[in-house]
Amino acid sequence: MTPAPAQGPAPAAGVAVISGAGRGFGAALAAVLAEEGWTVYGIVRPGSAAKTGTDGRVRFLEWDIAQPCPDGVAGVLAGASIDVVVNNAAVGSNQRTLAAVDPDSLAHLLDNNVAGAVRVTRASLAGLLRPGAGGRRPVVVNVSSRLGSAALQANGEFAGFGTSYGYRLSKAALNMLTLSLHEEFGADLDVWSVHPGALATGMGRSGASKEPATAASELLRELSEPGGTSPRFFELGSSAPLPW
Repeated sequence: MTPAPAQGPAPAAGVAVISGAGRGFGAALAAVLAEEGWTVYGIVRPGSAAKTGTDGRVRFLEWDIAQPCPDGVAGVLAGASIDVVVNNAAVGSNQRTLAAVDPDSLAHLLDNNVAGAVRVTRASLAGLLRPGAGGRRPVVVNVSSRLGSAALQANGEFAGFGTSYGYRLSKAALNMLTLSLHEEFGADLDVWSVHPGALATGMGRSGASKEPATAASELLRELSEPGGTSPRFFELGSSAPLPW
């Protein structure tokens, strides 16, 4: 497949849908975008939408993305003109050996981290394909990881990390989702896999020092560029692509 650059003037603030917006990178991204004038629909766990966000521009939508989209949320997303969907929500796992892998918990993880991204993208698709006011080509951003790179894993780049089976499987699957969405919708929207960096969050590695707000600002810069290619797999803050 040959990536095609997006054309046109630098886009203005737009409308974003962010899953996992209640904490970590998702919360930081919602705040950064809202501060720049974006309208943000932040998907959070049921029972946790206690505030409205920066200057009222963040509207929290309660949805357990391991379940079908609630009618109320579906109606909101279907009625919006959406510029960006960020599939960020994920659950973690510490099952680092085959003997430790519990198939039921693995299925739960994949249902959240991969099928959840499918559900959010599908619920947002009509809005993504509707021309927005931001003057931008719509983008689906899958928050992946360099640990999801089959090429880097095969080369032994992370052999000593002790990363869980579930985490690696889910991020590799997200990368394939990026490629699959591009194959089907590449004429109408861009699709990226992004490695945000070693973030200092509850799910981050020991010793991780990159602040979520830094990664959020880096993604905003990418979204503000008038050009680009799709599909992409890259680390935020770096122009170098990552191998699939």
